[in-house]
Order: sequence, then C-alpha cells, then structure tokens
Amino acid sequence: MQKNMVDNLEGSNLDAITNVDLSVLDDAEKYNINLDSLEIVDKAKEKQKKVSSEVKILGNLDVSLSEIIDIIISSSERPTFIVRDDNLVYINSAAMQHLDINIEKEVIGTKFFNLVAQEDWNTLAENIGEMLTNSKELRIRLKSATGKIRPMTFRAIYLSEIDHFSFVLIGEHIKKSTKPSFNNLYDDITGLPNFFLFEDRVQVAISLENAKEDARDQNMIAVISVNIDNIETFRKMHIEDTVVKKVANNLVLNLPKNATVALGLKYHFWIMLPGLRNRMDVNREIRHIYELLNEGVSDNFTRHELLFSIGASSYPNPGHSTKKVIEQAISAVKKAQTNPKSSVEFFVNDL
Repeated sequence: MQKNMVDNLEGSNLDAITNVDLSVLDDAEKYNINLDSLEIVDKAKEKQKKVSSEVKILGNLDVSLSEIIDIIISSSERPTFIVRDDNLVYINSAAMQHLDINIEKEVIGTKFFNLVAQEDWNTLAENIGEMLTNSKELRIRLKSATGKIRPMTFRAIYLSEIDHFSFVLIGEHIKKSTKPSFNNLYDDITGLPNFFLFEDRVQVAISLENAKEDARDQNMIAVISVNIDNIETFRKMHIEDTVVKKVANNLVLNLPKNATVALGLKYHFWIMLPGLRNRMDVNREIRHIYELLNEGVSDNFTRHELLFSIGASSYPNPGHSTKKVIEQAISAVKKAQTNPKSSVEFFVNDL
C-alpha cells in the first residue's frame, strides 16, 4: 500500500496541492515542538543533498593521468618521477634539468635506483611503503648525469594498478636563483667565467697586442689548462663542488689581478696571463700555479691532496691565434695526464 502511495505521489502534480490547513502549527509550542530546529534540520538535509550531488558529479569526471601529466606535471618546477616495477617510466623537465639529463630516452626504462646514490638505496627501499601510506617525506641523494650528488626531499603517491607496483615521486620545489644570470656566462658555484667567455678574453688580449705598432712592444700571453685528475675521489666523498670552489678561490686570490681564471669544459680550469715580457715570465707563472695546486685544499681541518695536470702554450710563440694557442694548451694537458703524478707540460712544436 505504501508503494502505491509513493507511486501516486510521483504521478501527481504536487504544485496543485494548495489547500493545506497550517493552523495546526499554532499549537506546536504547547506540544514542545521547536519549529526553528525543524527548519535547521531541513536546511542541513538540503546542504547534505547538495554535497552528495557535487561528489557524484566529481565521481563521473573522466580525467586520465596522461592529461594531468601533459598539462600540470610536465611544466612543474618540482622534479617528478613515475616508477613502475622499479623502472622509470616518466621524468619531467624539472627533474631532467636538476640531474643534468639532456635526452629523456637515456633514462626512461632504466632502473630508478640508477639515479639514487648507492648509500641511499636501502633507505629508500625501507621507507617507500611509509611514504605511500602515511605521506612521509624522505630526503635522498640523487646522482646527476655529470656525477654530482643532488640531495632532495621527496613525497610519494601510490598509483593503483592491478598488475604493477607504481608510484609517483614528487620532489621539493626548486627555487630559482635570485642572482643575475649574466646570460649564463658565469658559473653558479665558483663565480668564474665559463670557457666561452674565456675564449673572448683571449681574443681581446691578442687583439690588443696586435694593435701595437712596434712588435718590440708586444708582450706574451700565456694560456694554461688545468685538470684535477683525482676528482672522482672527491665525487665519491660528495665534496667535489667544495674542492672545485676552493681551488678556484685559491687561484683567483693568488694570481696577478690581470689574470683570467675560468671554468673549463672537459678540463676543470683555464687561465690566461697577459702582459708577460718573455718565456722566463711564462715559466715563473706556470711554476707558481703548480705550487698553489700542490698545496692541496682543506675542508673541515682535513687536507685533501690534489693530483693534477697542467698544459700550457703562449702567444705569439708558439701559438699565433686564439684557436691555435688553446689547441696547443689542450695538447699539452693531454700529454701531462699520461704522467701518473702531478705534472706540467708546455707545448713544443715538433715540426
């Protein structure tokens, strides 16, 4: 019978029910009925109904993970990795930049642990479950493509897949440097000019010497390449940046003020010494550089010995252009590297 009543109501026009006697409500107070509370309950039901409706709408949204990645994660400044069964299946641009990775295909499909410093393998493996279930943050050290160690705090999100164990690792926000970039001509760690700016300065110095009318007034310019041969030792100790910075400061503070000390590409440092009178002056400055490097560097009262190679050439003899004098210095430092001990080689033209 109750069902029939419901059916009848649903089939009728409720708006047509207008002749309702509300005088019965006048006696509500006598029966301890609070009409205000009834109104509150009524409003609460309406609010609950509205929330339920909104939840239902959200539940019907069809948004795929790929769409979220393309729009949000790919442009995020937080390094983000997606891992499936220990393999890296996605890496965003912020993570690639942070780890000095140029080509995405080089790391996609490889083990994610390849990017983690070996000392933190067990730490990550033991804590990933708590990260996924309790929103625990974990700081782990990553290895960049250039061998540098980059610590980062991560949070993890579990991805529900039937046949795979998948999760997303989201790193902390990488703050952009507030220092001027100088068009990327200077290194962030050492503050030294880079190799391209170094080449320009050598060219300017050579042009100034060539502009002198009397060749007897021309000075020599020494171009020197320095490589720290045992840098891998410091990399394993996670003090590579510290050592490079200390060597850079030592060279800048102890060489003549007109010298240019720059960060190299394949080799760690390049040095230009203009205004030298003769080969004797060149040899004296090279010897000075050798002695500075031979002192090593100190970190927290611990002295670290440097194994290094120095290659040198000079303008106008034997080098006669910017390109030539740099090529000769590279040839000399390569020869110095064949010596198991720290050594110096000055380019000698065998022809």
